[in-house]
Amino acid sequence: MKLHITHSTEYRYLSPVFGSSNELRLTPPKNIWQQPQFFLLRILPASRLRRFQDFHQNTVTHFEIEEPHSSLLIESKFTVTTSSYYAQGMPDGVTLATLAETALSEELQPFLQPSRSVEIPPEIWRAAVDVVSGEQEVFATARALMNYVYSTCRYVPKITKVSTTSTEFFTDKRGVCQDFAHLMLALCRAIRLPARYVSGYLYDARRKDIRGAHATHAWVDVWIPGHGWCGLDPTNNCLIQETYVTLAVGRDYQDAAPLTGSYWGSTGCDMDVKVHIEEV
Repeated sequence: MKLHITHSTEYRYLSPVFGSSNELRLTPPKNIWQQPQFFLLRILPASRLRRFQDFHQNTVTHFEIEEPHSSLLIESKFTVTTSSYYAQGMPDGVTLATLAETALSEELQPFLQPSRSVEIPPEIWRAAVDVVSGEQEVFATARALMNYVYSTCRYVPKITKVSTTSTEFFTDKRGVCQDFAHLMLALCRAIRLPARYVSGYLYDARRKDIRGAHATHAWVDVWIPGHGWCGLDPTNNCLIQETYVTLAVGRDYQDAAPLTGSYWGSTGCDMDVKVHIEEV
């Protein structure tokens, strides 16, 4: 599938601000599931951009605006060709016993531990153990945890914050894709199944009832020994297909947020975010 994506974020400040410092994770990576054709980033006021790879190998764009400004526009455009994670078949047949060796991997350790947004209190650990009781295979276990999050939680926009933790969401069970992903991460890590947060986009050609489509979206990758990272979307209870586009990965939202920043000033601001996705 070939998709063209435009993502714009505009801040309008009530009075001029200065000393704005920002980090963007808006550059789609190239991997076996997606092949970006081009990428264009526009910043107004114009700024000098610096790019680097972070700890999780995400491409980060950093820029600063020292002079006073009343608005800030960040717009990315790119075209990407995608394919399914599972084009070669499902990663079935891998037993849970193989995870013991996986736990020794230094590369996977960050995705086995709690993080700022992914807390693992006894209640979540107990839920994970109950859900996967009787499961013998890694992929079947991951799918059972995904189904549990989907079936027990409600998708309710604007009720949680970017700082909401898995514990808080598990208590109320109402939130958005970020919260669904954080809870699934906590459940996976509770049973020592490596899992990472993924931020990106989801395209819905029919514009029906797919949660999180045509906006920034979040889902989970789990590590299947012998197969690598495999994507699952607990918000929609489905496997990742060619309609998904990855931007960044990390331990949680804090590592993979599309945009983070700060500025000096005592004023508030209005933010307008637009994402447009079309098949080409």
